[in-house]
Amino acid sequence: MKRKLYGIVVATVYILFGVYFYRDPMILKNTSLTVEMGSHFDPYDNIQNIVFGTKKDVDIKGEVDLKKPGDYVITYVFKDKSKSVNVAVRDTQGPHLEVADKKFDLNTKIRPECFVTKVSDASEFEVSFEKKPDLDRVGEQKLKIVAKDIYGNSTEKDVVLNRIQDKKPPVFPKIDKLKVMQGTSEDISSQIKVKDDLDPEPKVKIDTSSLDIFTPGLYTITAKASDRSGNDKDQSLEVEVVPNPEYSEKVVYLTFDDGPSENTKEVLDILKKHKVKATFFVTGHDENHREYIKEAYDQGHAIGLHSYTHDYAKIYSSTDAYFADLDAVNDMVEEITGQRSDILRFPGGSSNRVSANYNKGIMSQLTDRVIKEGYQYFDWNVSSGDAEGNDVPKDRIIELSCTDAYDHVNLLFHDSSPKDSTVAALDTIIQYYKDKGYKFYPLTKDSYICHHSTVN
Repeated sequence: MKRKLYGIVVATVYILFGVYFYRDPMILKNTSLTVEMGSHFDPYDNIQNIVFGTKKDVDIKGEVDLKKPGDYVITYVFKDKSKSVNVAVRDTQGPHLEVADKKFDLNTKIRPECFVTKVSDASEFEVSFEKKPDLDRVGEQKLKIVAKDIYGNSTEKDVVLNRIQDKKPPVFPKIDKLKVMQGTSEDISSQIKVKDDLDPEPKVKIDTSSLDIFTPGLYTITAKASDRSGNDKDQSLEVEVVPNPEYSEKVVYLTFDDGPSENTKEVLDILKKHKVKATFFVTGHDENHREYIKEAYDQGHAIGLHSYTHDYAKIYSSTDAYFADLDAVNDMVEEITGQRSDILRFPGGSSNRVSANYNKGIMSQLTDRVIKEGYQYFDWNVSSGDAEGNDVPKDRIIELSCTDAYDHVNLLFHDSSPKDSTVAALDTIIQYYKDKGYKFYPLTKDSYICHHSTVN
């Protein structure tokens, strides 16, 4: 009798539990959650147990934006049952802040960011001094750096500022000899890495009046290094102008702008027939014919940079815009050939006037900066005239292209799609220079420089 009664009780309990879990098979840890902004959040972690199933059987509806504070609702759905959970995303922690003690001269502008080595937060934040430093004080002073986000959470760190009256001039490194290639306009200052104990970027000015870049030999120049505290150091440096084989020869540099196009293929065939090399200053215009950039590269021709967009208003709006365009076309060249290029031709040449419509003086800035950035730019001293229009007669192109006025001819062509007459004239032009004893070279950074006078 007792055993029978026990069985009845157990069965009843199982039935009651079964009914209960059938009605509520999802057991969640919390019905409301607070999550730190920017942290990791997995809504499945809030599931404690699923009766008659697993977590994978649960569908979760709703989104939680961990980058934006707010109140969100997510709904857990299992079979025909559902439960909603409130999720509050909050920023309650101060920024992560790392700092370091610093030593500066009296001419350095002291900002709180100078002491910060690392700072981050899920929200926008500002870095400041708790109390402004005494900028006239020489020696050490303790400061407190405060990083505070827009929700009022802050982190503070102590630092030491040591202000020093700088009386030491910059130091020249030990330089045995500077070398430049004959006829190039290489920036000699880029070879001189002057150091200063307090100024991270001391200036170097070079007097090259005694240097004849066109005649090989040894020369002595004077360099002056200056730091921001006004300390100067003069140094005599020896420069060797290295003979450039191309400089003593009669050379023609065939250059083609604005490609690639279907005409590039025909140009390559003509160059291959004559066994001569050329230079292609490419653009990003024609995606359908970029294979010819690789073909030109594989055949030993030089690939130079012209412009990705060739949009004067865009690329000459600022130096940043120009270099963004230059990086884009160089990225394209690297993707196609596996190599980045260090030679370029400005759209319109360095002497173009149209750039002044968008930014006064930008060409003077760009011609200087591209050299400092490690590039060399090339203009031309002979133009084929094919830029005058899309139907320039073949005979006119031949007439304008063939000259013996220069021992070093940098000859401007275009290989864009409308330039059929350029292709038609090319064979005759190449043969003319062959008969005159010229050699044909692709351009490199060390080639004979042809620069126009900058007028903007």
